[in-house]
Amino acid sequence: MHLANGHILNMTESSTKIRFFNTLSKKLEDFQTIKSNEVSLYTCGPTVYDSSHIGHARSVIVWDCLVRYLRFRGFNVKWARNITDIDDKIINRSKDLGISPELLARQQTYDFWRDMQSLHVTWPDYEPRATENLIEMYQFIQGLIDRKHAYRTENGDVYFDVKSFKDYGQLKNLASSCESLARVDHQDVKKNECDFALWKACPQDDYGYESPFSYGRPGWHLECSAMIKRYFGETIDIHGGGEDLVFPHHENEIAQSECLHNKKFVNYWLHNAMIMVNGSKMSKSEGNYVTISESLKKYCGNTIRFFVLSAHYRQPVNYTEEALNAAQNGFHRLFNSINKDASEQEIQNKDLNQEAIDKFNFYMSEDLNTACALSVLFELSKQINKGETHLEPTLRKLMQVLGFDLNVQKESFSENSVESLFDFLIEIRNNAREQKNYALSDRIRDEFEKAGYKLKDSPTGTTLAANCQ
Repeated sequence: MHLANGHILNMTESSTKIRFFNTLSKKLEDFQTIKSNEVSLYTCGPTVYDSSHIGHARSVIVWDCLVRYLRFRGFNVKWARNITDIDDKIINRSKDLGISPELLARQQTYDFWRDMQSLHVTWPDYEPRATENLIEMYQFIQGLIDRKHAYRTENGDVYFDVKSFKDYGQLKNLASSCESLARVDHQDVKKNECDFALWKACPQDDYGYESPFSYGRPGWHLECSAMIKRYFGETIDIHGGGEDLVFPHHENEIAQSECLHNKKFVNYWLHNAMIMVNGSKMSKSEGNYVTISESLKKYCGNTIRFFVLSAHYRQPVNYTEEALNAAQNGFHRLFNSINKDASEQEIQNKDLNQEAIDKFNFYMSEDLNTACALSVLFELSKQINKGETHLEPTLRKLMQVLGFDLNVQKESFSENSVESLFDFLIEIRNNAREQKNYALSDRIRDEFEKAGYKLKDSPTGTTLAANCQ
């Protein structure tokens, strides 16, 4: 069927089945929703104690792309992404800074939102905070205690009894004994070494909450299960997150949720691979991370998004200057092929190319293969540059499905030689400043800004930042 008048494909118009690699089954599976044409999606959000880094950016861009594509295919998607605003890391850093945990969490949440807008990430339908769901957590814990899956200790802690759940370890496919899986030293208050905390008691002068169990704080694993139950019920279609969350976080979510409800918790578990730096995972603990805001000083949000989508989400990718520069050039090639002056109404009144749509769906429906889907966009760009301008609306539509922000200034160049040209112009400007030729210096700066770039002068030199967010 020809795709006319800008309408998106729906499930009856396309014979392309969507398949995802399910971490639980360790294989590709046809995607079937619990409710007809509706998708419940939950992804793990930030713990707001510090700035988010590029590794976090990969995760949010991947799940944003998933949401956009499912909606493109006609699904009614409800997406929840939580914010962990109570955690030991938040408390410890707030003490270092001399501010309250609430203030630190609020500041970092706002910073996270700014990063998300710069990356053109869709706002989730729900963004629950841990501190807003304490009652749900109390009820969840009590339900597990009543069903003999959790126990209270004399000091006020509450632990989940891992040995009470026979399927523990199914997500990670763990064959080792329970004791060998523990991430913390054995504590006398616990029955088993790998039992995990649902509620942690703390002194009255520490930061915490009054609960039916003790004064204290919720366990991290509990938060997501309680919020999923509140917003979606006992079983959801998709749960996404970074592969570093498979164990113990997601493993523990399964255990506590399935023990409470006695039914399957999640039908499809999707996990993105990590961003690597010199062969090691980018992380704050390794000290090898680049924050999103730092990267945005040099590269625009579209460039970072292109970098993320140019690799399959389950494959690790190396963060290098060369890779980001290539991504910048790649986005420019696509962006320079579309008609920036066309109104959205004009686009909607034109037919989209069904052959390109089918190719795009072929790749995207096979476990969200954005890397191959981009090849379809480049083929469209190539044809447009040869004069087939009727393909512009299709390229624009597919770029929007991948989440690129098209409301930016037109880029004049897109090849590697641009960098050398820019360096040459900056060198001329620096010489002009040294010679006090401020008229020429200011003119070069103004011309850069007209082209969508901003020059930043500092004692160490002049840097160039793309101003296309």
